[in-house]
Amino acid sequence: MNTIIDRYGAILLSASLLTLVTGLRAAEADEAMRERGQTIYAEQMCNLCHTRDGASGPMAHVGGSLDGLAAKRDAAWIDAYLRHPQSIIPSSQMPKSTLNDQQLAELIAFLLGP
Repeated sequence: MNTIIDRYGAILLSASLLTLVTGLRAAEADEAMRERGQTIYAEQMCNLCHTRDGASGPMAHVGGSLDGLAAKRDAAWIDAYLRHPQSIIPSSQMPKSTLNDQQLAELIAFLLGP
């Protein structure tokens, strides 16, 4: 009887550790993606027209603040908007994105991240 309980306990412990390690790896991957997105944000000079974490450029009044974006929009909406801004908001002054799918995903991860 103890052998079955010991084996069951060992299986549960192994599964728990695997879940923990997998979760940590996923968190590390998410963080790396957000960091690449932050680089893209800087390279694309998004801060010229937007404010993020209190930092803004000379035309921040045009694009407005991106703080708290995750509470307002989801990734799919942001993706569609970045690809074709005027089809979502006709009066938008936002230029159409030239980023590839991976770069857009990384930028969106940064915009929606902490």
